[in-house]
Amino acid sequence: MVKLTIRLNLKWRTAFHTTGNRWKWGADKALAQRYDGAYVLPATSLKGALRDQAEQLLRGHVYICNAPDPAQMCPDPENLCLVCRVFGNPRRPSPLRFQDEILTGKKEERVERGEVETQIRAGVAISRRRRAAVPQRLYFVETTAAGPMQAQAVVEGFFPSRQEAEEAAALVVLAARMLPALGAGRTRGLGWLAAVEAQCTIDGQPLPDATLQAYWNQWLGGGQ
Repeated sequence: MVKLTIRLNLKWRTAFHTTGNRWKWGADKALAQRYDGAYVLPATSLKGALRDQAEQLLRGHVYICNAPDPAQMCPDPENLCLVCRVFGNPRRPSPLRFQDEILTGKKEERVERGEVETQIRAGVAISRRRRAAVPQRLYFVETTAAGPMQAQAVVEGFFPSRQEAEEAAALVVLAARMLPALGAGRTRGLGWLAAVEAQCTIDGQPLPDATLQAYWNQWLGGGQ
């Protein structure tokens, strides 16, 4: 078995929101927080966004099943599509483990303490059919403060072979670099990313960008 570690440095250029399971005075939707009070991007949110982006990028180039409907996903756990091999499906769990990412502000002292400035924003529900505001549907959302923000994400997993680890690294990094935004409220200008930087290691040894690029060329060129 070989161990793959992917470190992602996510940098936002706009305020960010992802709804947590807590109550906050003055907000209908509060930011997600960890057990110690630190604001986080939940691991499930990052994994879901990366999977969705990977499917969009590869569909039409290599075979990808029809997620997220379990009935239309790869039925044979021994014969999975590329995305299911990396991110898993109901019949076989992913070899990767995602962690909650602590959001950090733009001031050094706040970065060290893992603190983030937040604010409450007002919004109005929009009818998708009429494309107009819905009467008496004002709501309030807690977001990070406007301006730059970042988070460091760690993704780890064990694979039977180096090739499978390289394949997983290439897919995760490709999806991460192409992510336009993360979190909720994208149509309202929330969560838009400025850049995503990635460093990958296999058994502690750096994985060259040229190796990742070779997989990208293979997939996007029509071969798997």
